[in-house]
Amino acid sequence: MSQRPVATSAAGLVLVDDLSERLPDGLFMLVLPADDGRGGGVEVWRTARGERAVLAFSAIQSLVGACGAGQPWVPMSREVLAEVCAELGVTLVGLDVAPPEGHRYPEPEVAEVPDLEPWEPVERQLLYVASRPMRSWTDLVQLELQPDKRGRLMVLAYTSEEELVAWCGPHQAWVAIPSNLVGEAVARSGADGVLFNPILAAESRHTAPVRDWRDGVTSEKRD
Repeated sequence: MSQRPVATSAAGLVLVDDLSERLPDGLFMLVLPADDGRGGGVEVWRTARGERAVLAFSAIQSLVGACGAGQPWVPMSREVLAEVCAELGVTLVGLDVAPPEGHRYPEPEVAEVPDLEPWEPVERQLLYVASRPMRSWTDLVQLELQPDKRGRLMVLAYTSEEELVAWCGPHQAWVAIPSNLVGEAVARSGADGVLFNPILAAESRHTAPVRDWRDGVTSEKRD
């Protein structure tokens, strides 16, 4: 359990007694790094007055922006957060408050993502797939491919729009497709396979909106 100083004057500090009025139901909590393959516990901080606090974010984009893509986190409901605070003796929650050190953990590279086990898609579930931008819904979708650690061109598929934005950046174009059709999409794109929820290396992300929608499928980022 970490004991780090948090400024009491920082905006967004909420009393545990006010959680139901001040916090959304779905939150993303900062946790300690996993140890020996096990998830780390909720990260506990101390204010200048000695009060125990935890840091929560209302959106994954806010968490990544404040803490970086390498920050460990877990999703948590407001109800469960209240129980955790009671168990840990926490009296304050910092909502969308960046830790004093900012980005404390290095961002993982795509090459560090291990090979995935076979995944059985749910028929009606949507996957959010990295693509080239389109002018309209009548355009032919062109998926944007990235090399994995073996150099194979892969489709990047995410289980939510929030995951795609967090791990590819805010300028990545995407298309939503039913999960049971992802195999067909991979075959048509000419990719060697698909990665689910991978973290894209910082140098491979778009740094601005892409407007050249005519570019073909590529493994390189060109803004």
